[in-house]
Amino acid sequence: MKTIASIEQIRAEIGRRIVASKWANGYCGRCEAPIPTRITPDGIANWIAPVLAGAIRGCEGFVFDVVKSVRHDYDLPAQPLTETVSELLGTRKSPF
Repeated sequence: MKTIASIEQIRAEIGRRIVASKWANGYCGRCEAPIPTRITPDGIANWIAPVLAGAIRGCEGFVFDVVKSVRHDYDLPAQPLTETVSELLGTRKSPF
């Protein structure tokens, strides 16, 4: 069973796992946790996080593995219909 958490809580868990990992070796432990973004569920999770945004050069694979493990353990709560509609309409260009 997955843990349902907010974007902030998921990002904090990614950050916690980055720092706590024995593979961080102090160098990769300084990587910034990426910000999760909601997506259509892909069979693993309903969010992704852009690894390259906060990873220090050479630590991209390490951060990717951390994000991958958190995606297996966490999901975002269901998105309210009003939020979904406003998100869809907010990205549309006006024809005028």
